[in-house]
Amino acid sequence: MTKRGYVRIFSFSAAIVLVLAGFAATNMNRADSYKARLENSYQQSLNELSESLDSIETNLTKSVYSNSDNMLYELSSDLYSECTQAKDSLSRLPVEQMNLSSTYKFISQASDYASYIAHKISSNKKVTDDEHKNLIKLLDYAKELGNSVDSMVAICNNGGKITASKVKNTSDIQVNAISSDMTSAEDVFKDYPTLLYDGPFADAVLNREPELLKGEKSVSKEDAREIAASALGCNISEITFEGDEDGNIPCYAFSFGQRTIGITKNGGYVAYILYGGKITQSTIGEKNAVNIAKRYLDRLGYKNMKESYYMVNNNICVVNFSYISDNVTYYSDLIKVGVSMSDGKILSLEAEGYITNHRDRKEFSSKIKQSEAKKGVSSYLNVISAKKCVIPKDNATEVMCYEFHCESADTNEEVLIYVNSNTGKEEDIMLLLYSDGGTLTK
Repeated sequence: MTKRGYVRIFSFSAAIVLVLAGFAATNMNRADSYKARLENSYQQSLNELSESLDSIETNLTKSVYSNSDNMLYELSSDLYSECTQAKDSLSRLPVEQMNLSSTYKFISQASDYASYIAHKISSNKKVTDDEHKNLIKLLDYAKELGNSVDSMVAICNNGGKITASKVKNTSDIQVNAISSDMTSAEDVFKDYPTLLYDGPFADAVLNREPELLKGEKSVSKEDAREIAASALGCNISEITFEGDEDGNIPCYAFSFGQRTIGITKNGGYVAYILYGGKITQSTIGEKNAVNIAKRYLDRLGYKNMKESYYMVNNNICVVNFSYISDNVTYYSDLIKVGVSMSDGKILSLEAEGYITNHRDRKEFSSKIKQSEAKKGVSSYLNVISAKKCVIPKDNATEVMCYEFHCESADTNEEVLIYVNSNTGKEEDIMLLLYSDGGTLTK
């Protein structure tokens, strides 16, 4: 063979090696890309499963404490929906490798039972004590499985692996379910829990024409500037006008330092205060912060406001206030006030609920006495206290209720039961959670 022939053979061989190397690199990149997609899919599905199990537990708990067919029907419908979402999340996970077969069985049973209960109620049949006890059994399983999945999520958050074998002809792929640098647990439990100081009924009370501003006279920008300066405790010359704001509550926006304030164009009410800084230390107590917030609302003209719950986060105490009149709590008329735990300065305020809903209302009516309404509370609960209140509904109406603060005889779990004062119907159920930072609900 000639020298030129050897050169050609060597060149062809080198070219083939390069092509093969290219194919190998491409396939490796495809495999890495596939593994990354699989990782993201597992991560999302596991998070969604954890959220669904948490909602299932919540609905089952409320079902146990419910003592009316209408409420139990609504809860059963919600439970069925959550079970459907949980099944969808499971379908995107390697069930066998993750030992989730029992989870799938439980969700299927809970779904079937929710459908059974809803169908029985819609057929005007009574739910028996034994059937009610089955809800307690399902709740126990929900807690156990929920804790297991939560532990799995926590392990994955710390760099653990989910092994999925024989997926798309690729064996023994190990996929990081959740990266260890995940920003916060809120990405896993983004709907848990709802802060009570946000108002358990907040979604139902906003996005309407503001009742408080009806018939109020318009306020000039300069008058609004003076109101803003007084609210922020500074000179008028230090206030900067930021612009006009439209929407349900038209406002003039001003700023001073790290705080921004909105003054309603009609009536000149303080609609909100926002704070953009950080508080690094805490030197005053929660009770002191609550008193500071109460005095501040009085100074702004928001009278007869009663504190209910508070939450401390990042050294800021946010206090939830509701309007009180004749010993009736109006949960629609909400105001939140944020107080610095460092020096007691007012850092934030949100009065949209109050401005939207506050008005003269008819006197609290009750065709049913409180003692009679109390008899409608579940036998699984012991009533600690009771009061009159008005709660908003999803259709923007309000319902007069007795609020019963209860405690479970078995678990010491605290619950708020709302019973219609005119019909005796169970209108809502809230589960109370206590933490070092304040009170939560779901």
